[in-house]
Amino acid sequence: MEVVHLPARGHELDETFRPVAVHHTDTGLTRHLERGEEIVLTDLGGDFHSAKVLLIDEGPVYHFFIGARLSVDEAAGRMGELPFQSRSA
Repeated sequence: MEVVHLPARGHELDETFRPVAVHHTDTGLTRHLERGEEIVLTDLGGDFHSAKVLLIDEGPVYHFFIGARLSVDEAAGRMGELPFQSRSA
């Protein structure tokens, strides 16, 4: 599962109630997403959110439905691995 970082705060995402549009070049992804694909979004506050690709416009521009906030463990489970590893000294 892919992870996309959005330049917004979690409360801004929670208050939109409408799809969030992101151009492919702003996702940092090496491959294109597909309609209906589920992803994990991160925000400026470091929170994780579930999301789904609702629509893809020319460009491509992805329109994401923002779902529930996810804990780090929930996000890791969706991605199949831990997104961040802490390093011990």
